[in-house]
Parts: sequence; structure tokens; C-alpha cells
Amino acid sequence: MKTVLLLSTYPIASPRHGGQVRVANIASTFEDSGWSVTHLAVYEPEGYPPSTLGPNDVKFPAGSDFRKYKGAYVPLINDLLSGEFAASEEGGFPEILKKLPPAIDVIHVEQPWLWPLVLKIKQMPQYRNACLIYGSQNIEAPLKQEILDSYGIKGAAPVIADIEALERKAALEADIAVAVTQADYDILKAWGAAMPLLAPNGIAPWTAKADALETWKARLPESPWILYVASAHPPNFKGFNECLGSSLACIPPDSKLVVVGSVCEHLEATLRDSRWGQLNLSRLQLLYMLPDEDLDAVKTLAHAFLLPIPHGGGSNIKTAEAIYSGKYVVGTESAFRGFEQHLSQPEISVARSPAEFHAAIRGRLTGPASTDGKGPDRASREPLTWARSLEPIPQAAAQVIEKKAQEA
Repeated sequence: MKTVLLLSTYPIASPRHGGQVRVANIASTFEDSGWSVTHLAVYEPEGYPPSTLGPNDVKFPAGSDFRKYKGAYVPLINDLLSGEFAASEEGGFPEILKKLPPAIDVIHVEQPWLWPLVLKIKQMPQYRNACLIYGSQNIEAPLKQEILDSYGIKGAAPVIADIEALERKAALEADIAVAVTQADYDILKAWGAAMPLLAPNGIAPWTAKADALETWKARLPESPWILYVASAHPPNFKGFNECLGSSLACIPPDSKLVVVGSVCEHLEATLRDSRWGQLNLSRLQLLYMLPDEDLDAVKTLAHAFLLPIPHGGGSNIKTAEAIYSGKYVVGTESAFRGFEQHLSQPEISVARSPAEFHAAIRGRLTGPASTDGKGPDRASREPLTWARSLEPIPQAAAQVIEKKAQEA
């Protein structure tokens, strides 16, 4: 049985945010293709409680000297700093070494942060023939620039330069470089990736249970309402205000914007602090984090999905879910990165300004149900599933391994 070492900067035992969900599904896709998978996360313990950890996860302690960038503390870049920590004998490497399987055919790292660790492992004689896969979830440098700018963090130019150098290095040195959108694929190819591969984000099909549907039907508005599901990733609440102009006046008085996920407390604060704070709070229903069974019911009952993603790279798993639902979807052009082929579907609305968002949301919430009671056409949306979107990765890995064996 072939073995893959799957590396990330977050645990995947209880996947919640998009990165975790993608890595968990990559692990499942390899396993379904007959591979043995060892997942190892180098994670920030302040962000992940013990209940969410796997047996091979290694913490990047808050007090570590490796939390400094060139001797100084810079906010919001622990992902970048984790690579040096993980690859250092004074950092996490001795612990990581104990958790490595005796043989590794493929080392697959999601995002560029742990590339120094990949190279350190590859230098060891028993792993020197491993196939290296770089999973690029975004072109990270401009995205990090955007996040640091949004928090007013100055003097970050060296950080951004280091991130771009790291992701270019990973793209060049990997046997396979995986992109989630065609635009990212084109960038990896232009950088000189040996084997660029497109494996879009996907979804896990869901079916809500009858008792959960009854419970949530009683708790949610009777009138049509719109759903926003997001993590506490800063662009998810800063971008929301940019798209909707800090106002929920487009939501009818008997309806609600229903919000699920760790974005809730941040979004509530930003909407409360706007000049329309009281109106906003009256149109908001916050559900916070929900178990999957409850989230499935809420997604099934939604009249429409909201995707206020103003810019950034990569693609959004929530977009795949929204399209798969067959419900109305209102989003930015950026929200549909990687899913452009679905833009012609009649239930999808693209908004380019707060005024267009307000008009589209109001129109959808006062219109008929998008599926007319028939439910979504799931068969036509089957390519959106993880099983289909990720299957090229183990296939390409097997090809590289076979080629290496022939050349040996």
C-alpha cells in the first residue's frame, strides 16, 4: 500500500473552516484510492482545543521564539513562521520526526507554509524518492497583504516578499502543484511548475434529517430568509461590510439574515457599530457554530445564500455548497472564482455594489422559491462533489511515482 504524508497548519479531526475541510477531503480521497494516509498538523494551540486534535498533531507554542519574524513580533503571520519552527532542530522537528511513517511515497503539503519541513524530510535517505505535492489553496502573498492592510499593519513589505518567494519555491520544487481555480493554475504554470494540476474545491452532499428540519423550521423566520455561513477569517466580516455598505435595510422586516459559523460575533460587532446599528440587529439571527446535522437542516431550509466575498484568491467552499443547494445565490464576481461555469444558472445573481446587493437580496426574498418545491437538480451538480473534484490528485501522484520508479 502506498503511503502519503499530508501536512497542514491546522488539525483536521473536526474540520470546520474551509482549509480544514479541503485537507480532510484530500485525506479521504487518497484513502478511497487505496492509500495509507498519515496527517500531521503544525498548529497554533490557542486556536484549536484538544478535542479537535489528531494523534500526530504538533503544537507551535505561543511562547516560542519562532513566533518572532526577524526578532520582532508581527501580527497575523504565524502561518509563515510555522515553517521555520517545524523544520528546526530547536523547534518542532524532533517531535515531528517521531511521528513520521517508516516509508513515504508522497508528501502532500497544503499551502506553502510548511515547505521548509517538506524539504527537511526529503533530505532524509529513507524519504529521498518521495513525490512532492504542493497544494496551493490561494496565491497567498496578495491575500496576506490584503489582510495586513485591513488591520493597518505597516512595514510588512519584507513579510510579503518572503511569502511570495516561499510559494514560488514550492511551486517550482514540487513534482505536482495543485490549484483550486483556473486563474491560480495559470499563475503556477507561469511560475514554472513542473506539473500544474487543477483540483477545484467541492462539497460533501448533504441530506437533512426530518426531525432536525422540524426543529429548525420552528426556530427560523416563516418568511423567506437568506443564509450566510462563514468562519472568523477577517475578510469574511470586513468584506461583508464592503459589499453591503454596513446596512441590512434590504432584508424585509419579517425576514432575517441568518448567520452560521465563527464569523457571528465579529459580524454582529461590525453591524452594530454602523450608523444603521439598531436596524441591522433587528434583521440579524445569529446561530454561531452548529453541528453538521443542524447545519444541514438550516442549509436545506434557506431560501437564498449570500456570498459577500469582495476579493482575494483561491475559491470558496461555501460557493460550491450554495450552487449545489439549487437555491437562490447572491454574491460578488469574486465569490464565483473557480465556479464561473455556473454563472448562467437562473438562480444565481452577481452583485457589484451595495446597491446591487440590496436590490438582488430584496428581489430574491420577495420572489418565489427558486426550486418551486422540486428540490435541486443534484445530478447536474455532481461534478461539484469532493469525490469528483479531488480525484485527479492521487491519480497524478501514482503517475509520478511510476515514472520515478522507471527512472531509478
